[in-house]
Amino acid sequence: MKALQGIRVLDFSTLLPGPLTTLMLVDAGAEVIKVEKIGGEDMRNSKPFVNGHSLLFSMLNRGKKSIELNLKEEKNKKKILKLIKNIDVVVEQFRPGVMTRLGLDWKTLKKINNKLVYCSISGYGQIGQKKLIAGHDLNYMAESGLLSLSTSKDGTPIIPSTQIADIAGGSYPAFMNIVLGLFKTLKTKKGSYIDISMYENLIPLAWLGLSHYFKEKKSPKKNSLHLNGGYHRYFIYETSDKKFMALGALENKFWYKFCEIIKAPETVLLEKEKTTSIIKKIQKIIKSKSGNYWKKKFSGEENVCCTLVEKIENLFKDPHLTQKHLLENKKDYKKNLFPRIPTVIDKNLSLNVNKQKAPLLAEHNYIINDL
Repeated sequence: MKALQGIRVLDFSTLLPGPLTTLMLVDAGAEVIKVEKIGGEDMRNSKPFVNGHSLLFSMLNRGKKSIELNLKEEKNKKKILKLIKNIDVVVEQFRPGVMTRLGLDWKTLKKINNKLVYCSISGYGQIGQKKLIAGHDLNYMAESGLLSLSTSKDGTPIIPSTQIADIAGGSYPAFMNIVLGLFKTLKTKKGSYIDISMYENLIPLAWLGLSHYFKEKKSPKKNSLHLNGGYHRYFIYETSDKKFMALGALENKFWYKFCEIIKAPETVLLEKEKTTSIIKKIQKIIKSKSGNYWKKKFSGEENVCCTLVEKIENLFKDPHLTQKHLLENKKDYKKNLFPRIPTVIDKNLSLNVNKQKAPLLAEHNYIINDL
């Protein structure tokens, strides 16, 4: 039996934060019923497409069921209210107040099912001055201070390569709190309301900047933090062929081994110079050889913490990942191969995701047709 087998989830969310949350619930064994507006949620229209189907939608919604209906119609609202009696978890991602206007808010639904775990994911949470302000991942990153901690050489903030607020501030906290809510229900027979603020959940991620502020009473200067470009042991160095080596030799044993392999001068090894000077000397050594040269030099070492900055395509060639079958294709939509993204759920607690596909729009409307 999988961890959440028998748990039923009604998912009103769209795009990334909520769907990734419920994808993890799927992998843990839950049945997730995705409620979509007429025409389907917006991610179904997102590129790239394979045989007319959005690849992004398929990756985030595999294993779920889809029902399509207009929630503003009274007859459909009544169907949802009947369905709630047999639902364990509700996930919604509208702006505060929308579910209340639809008559599907926590206060209404808990009267029907007092064991319900109800999770709302939003940018700024359900209360507070900013609760109704529209925003996206980059906005929450900017306001949390995180964006100011990652800059280019001229001090310009760098747009992250992934949606940190959506995932680290939304999906993961939502999943964790839903599981805690289910555990509470198991013990107390009472439900929970969970308020997830992506903006507020980014604050712990700014812990390095916060520690600087607590001591100095001001924000850190650009790239001045040890783990943010201000330390020679934790830095990215360019190779002769414009590839990059990521060094994370924080502990002495890793640092000494790194210096031994690159044949660093004694002044670098013993760190008798300023950080800026040490960085320049290491950069000169690393730039004298190619990325593949350094990759081979470091690949056989277990105690050095220096790795080549790989492209996404090389993930599929990594023997570590292929051995664990983490990035495999699965058959979907008329035999086309769709890659799947692994979630954080341990394989011993999860379902066989290779057999899952994303639902066609309204594929499971039979769930509500007879209600």
